[in-house]
Amino acid sequence: MKTYLGAGLFVLVWAVAAPALSATIDFSKSEPDAVGLAETAWQESIAEAKEAGASVSIRALKHDLNADGKPEILGELNSEYLCGRSGPCFFVMSSANGKFDVMFSVPGVETVRLTDTKTAGWLDIMLNDDDRYRYNGATYSSQ
Repeated sequence: MKTYLGAGLFVLVWAVAAPALSATIDFSKSEPDAVGLAETAWQESIAEAKEAGASVSIRALKHDLNADGKPEILGELNSEYLCGRSGPCFFVMSSANGKFDVMFSVPGVETVRLTDTKTAGWLDIMLNDDDRYRYNGATYSSQ
């Protein structure tokens, strides 16, 4: 960016900053149809947890992570039996042939943000404000 200051003086201004982050994903605005799809994908694990006497809750939203016009599902699974005591599991589900499957899951996640940057055409995901996950062609991995 070039700024004219008068008397023939120009100042070049360069801004260097970390990639901008979008708002934190708010799972309290869970979408019932996304929750239903997530419960179907996790049904065996949920049944196992409930048989062991554990509680399980899922909150989920739809978001198109790869701009293909078909949303993926971002979710939060709360269950000490399935996620341990470190906190809820965050997961991403994608669909193939109309069936959603869990493609990525990580426990101990308190905050989820989508960055403005992409890897392999998919939005990067920031977990707990300090751990960036990038798409590697098949799933997300920590970078």
